Amino acid sequence: MLNLAVLQFKPSLGKVEENLSKVLSLLGYVKEGSVVALPEMWFCGFDYANLKSHAERTEEVLEEIKRISFQKDLTIIGTYPLKGEEGIYNCALVVEEGKIIGKRHKIKLFPIYEEEKHFKSGKDNPLIESKRAKIGILICFELRFSSLLLRDAELLAVPSMWGKKRREHLEVLSRSRAIENQSFLLLSNAWGKVGQEEYAGSSAIYSPWGEVLAYSEKGDSLLQVEVEKEQVYVVRRYIPLS
Repeated sequence: MLNLAVLQFKPSLGKVEENLSKVLSLLGYVKEGSVVALPEMWFCGFDYANLKSHAERTEEVLEEIKRISFQKDLTIIGTYPLKGEEGIYNCALVVEEGKIIGKRHKIKLFPIYEEEKHFKSGKDNPLIESKRAKIGILICFELRFSSLLLRDAELLAVPSMWGKKRREHLEVLSRSRAIENQSFLLLSNAWGKVGQEEYAGSSAIYSPWGEVLAYSEKGDSLLQVEVEKEQVYVVRRYIPLS
């Protein structure tokens, strides 16, 4: 069996300790041995005015995530402001057994939020081999680009801060990507007013057949389901796409 979990919460813009405390509290309720997705930029939000100082705290925050990952045997996926040689990246990190086992910089930066002024764009789109599943990652806006799907992924993780005005797009695209890739999909989105933006919530877990296994429109939420990973291959044998 494969245990899947999604956290949805309303981050406080720029308040690292408050956001970290909330996430650690929610992770305390996650079933041991789960794959769990966190929202995009979850510990600081898009606090551009203080982005450099937040990036300097990423390692400190990661130590706490590594600790709870080790304690509860969790595979934790979320994005962080990460310093590189050319600038700061919006970087998805996969933490398992207290270690970083994979990373992926956001490739498609969102023009409405002017991300290109603050982040460098990534190039690589790796398949991340966890002990629990083969993981592909799409970061928020990237849901709109089917070219970024990884056909070998058994699980798609989608850390997001997706605006409420485009909520229907989020629901349609995330469910469609699960169907198109014939994989489980974990959508973890922020909800409520954060800074000047109101976020859509609508976090969910979808099956490879496109079924809604869990869903939360708003509110701080923990979604958890237990699935058979073999469902991925049942669907792929039934409707072969390659």
